[in-house]
Amino acid sequence: MRFSTLQEWLVWQETLHSQKIELGLERILDVANSMDVGKPNYTAIVVAGTNGKGSIVTILESIFHHAGYRVGAYTSPHLLHYNERIRVQQQNADDSSLCNAFDKVDRARGDTSLSYFEFGTLAAMQIFAESDLDVAIYEVGLGGRLDAVNILDAEVAIVSSIGIDHVQWLGSTRELIGFEKAGVFRANRPAICGDTNPPNSLIEYAEKLGTELLLINKDYSYTKRSDDTWSFSGASVNWDGLPMPSLYGEVQIGNAATALMALVRLDSVLAVTRESVDRGLSKISLPGRFQRIPGPCEIILDVAHNLDSAKVLVNNLRELKPVQKTIAVFAVLADKDVCGIIECVGGMFDEWHISQLDSERALEKESLKKQLDNCCHDCVIYSYSSISEAYNAAKNTQDESLRIVVFGSFLTVAEVLSLEV
Repeated sequence: MRFSTLQEWLVWQETLHSQKIELGLERILDVANSMDVGKPNYTAIVVAGTNGKGSIVTILESIFHHAGYRVGAYTSPHLLHYNERIRVQQQNADDSSLCNAFDKVDRARGDTSLSYFEFGTLAAMQIFAESDLDVAIYEVGLGGRLDAVNILDAEVAIVSSIGIDHVQWLGSTRELIGFEKAGVFRANRPAICGDTNPPNSLIEYAEKLGTELLLINKDYSYTKRSDDTWSFSGASVNWDGLPMPSLYGEVQIGNAATALMALVRLDSVLAVTRESVDRGLSKISLPGRFQRIPGPCEIILDVAHNLDSAKVLVNNLRELKPVQKTIAVFAVLADKDVCGIIECVGGMFDEWHISQLDSERALEKESLKKQLDNCCHDCVIYSYSSISEAYNAAKNTQDESLRIVVFGSFLTVAEVLSLEV
């Protein structure tokens, strides 16, 4: 084995490939075939989308688990530990399993160069192949058509939503991005789209391919009945009195409905009872999605990092009771629509505590301050050397009624979460 610790493997993988991100399937498909993991002996579900992918994966994982199936889940990025990315029976893969899987990938690849994400995707496939699974749910990393996960021919493909993000790789319009995400569709297999305004490119892709495309508000729908219950209707299934998913915000009901439509289409292969659905919806855990940290002041962690997720964050904040002061702890990557995010959320905050992420893709704090000055007039801005310092300064604010909202990136949330666990 090349390395004996997980950290050594990860550091090496970050430097192995010439590009941090390289879309394309030829290299990873060759290695997957060498490993004999490209055609799994379990039901595979692939989830793409701009926002909501992780929520849908986790909802499906929870329901299948409570239905008694052996289930795997692959998500990215992680918050605190790489092990979070690969789960079997809702348990993170341990270091030993990951190291063994990386070793098998390394031996199979020969002189083929793999990116960090491709290494992780193949490791997940290897671990799942050894875990006697009934079903595994894979989250697409970027786009769909050329993403490493797309070497799998999934039984069901899901696109959660289509928004503007990662424009340098996917394009700058919803039509271009929709085409890329539709790349996970397969002929004569069902695909589900949870976007209420799907681009024509996605619909046309499905039609030309011969995919059975199921659209929200057309082929399935949901209705919020009360603060505690909602109903789902899709195909021949009508479920009323469903418990709210244990993730905050109405957007999560839509994500849950999209997950349930996948369950309905898989019923002949993986039958799930209504009781399992209820239990699964009530037991979802997904850190960083409007996550509330207990303490003397209200602390909310949210990985919102693009315009659409910022809109969801604003809607969620508006549902909360007013407080005397709300502080944003904010840092972001340079390739985001920073001004769009700021203009969307600006009216929600009395102060901005900003810093720079520890990433080569980070937006420098001087540039962030300049964008705040330009896009959020009269904003009160404090700049710090680290996210931790910005967060601690916000917590030390002497206000009786204080709310702190940490957002902008998975990395922003991860640094604060590491202080609270």
